[in-house]
Amino acid sequence: MFRQVVLGCALVAFGMALCLGVVGLWAAACPDNEDPKNIYYVLWKHGLNDNMNLDNALGAMTHDTWAVNRVKGLSKAQLVSRFGYVLTPEQQTPYLRECYTMGGATGELGFKADGKEAIFLRNSPWMAILDNGRTIDLMLCKGY
Repeated sequence: MFRQVVLGCALVAFGMALCLGVVGLWAAACPDNEDPKNIYYVLWKHGLNDNMNLDNALGAMTHDTWAVNRVKGLSKAQLVSRFGYVLTPEQQTPYLRECYTMGGATGELGFKADGKEAIFLRNSPWMAILDNGRTIDLMLCKGY
């Protein structure tokens, strides 16, 4: 009986050491805060890291394949809860405000205003498009 308990404890200790080793290797392999494979970002996007630097998270979203999934279906209040604050196009810098007005006026960027609301996530180039109070699309306003 004693032998089984010792063996069980040794296996649990080995499993814990193996898990810590994997997490350590992951953190060492992807140390950049704006890398979508960074362990802190991966945990944040799955709702497991409330201490994530949100500016870094928005930077990592730039390289995330499905960044729109981070916001799709969220209300304005949920976006504020997830990203800290949002800005209207009028509150944004002239460069990013131009992205909104060009897209809405000409439709060149795939965005048509047509009664939809646009808000920027924090002071970033990410513009969320809301329809009936819910996010339907996400647009990166860079280099247009």
